[in-house]
Amino acid sequence: MKVHVDGARLMNAVAALGASPAELSWQCGVDVLSLGASKTGGGIGDTVVFFDRELARGFDYRCKQSGQLAAKMRLITAPLLGLMETGAWLRNARHANDCAAYLAGRLAGHGISPVFPRQANAVFIRLSDSEAEALRQRGRLFYISACHGAARFMCGWDTTREQVDSLVEDIRQSKSLDG
Repeated sequence: MKVHVDGARLMNAVAALGASPAELSWQCGVDVLSLGASKTGGGIGDTVVFFDRELARGFDYRCKQSGQLAAKMRLITAPLLGLMETGAWLRNARHANDCAAYLAGRLAGHGISPVFPRQANAVFIRLSDSEAEALRQRGRLFYISACHGAARFMCGWDTTREQVDSLVEDIRQSKSLDG
């Protein structure tokens, strides 16, 4: 069986674990890695890395057939190269993880515990239907998992402490409306 990893938050895992990208990909048996640039500050574009080169056979054709072939691919690639070459990807991932730690800490200060331990740039909390609706009425966007029922709040490379403080206040107010 071949292993594909959607590396949307691979950089956050690298930053959180202090591991190398190699340790979290090909060295542990990953055959194909898709790595998104947008979640680490690179704008648009994904990179697909085939560690098993045999699996890449025909990939260029499949991309072209599905309309995923940009005329000026190098213009999409340049920001990702800049992120990698300057180390900005790791700084940005650390920042996102730090903002999530700050979010978890601020929520804990209001007696709101995460459903799962914060490990990188995500914080999961329980919300009642009315609390979720109150947050959505305030323009907050979040996902509630059908699997475990927790609301997921993600911090990104561009998240600020002021944004986290504002979110915490909205969550606090939504919980006081319900309680």
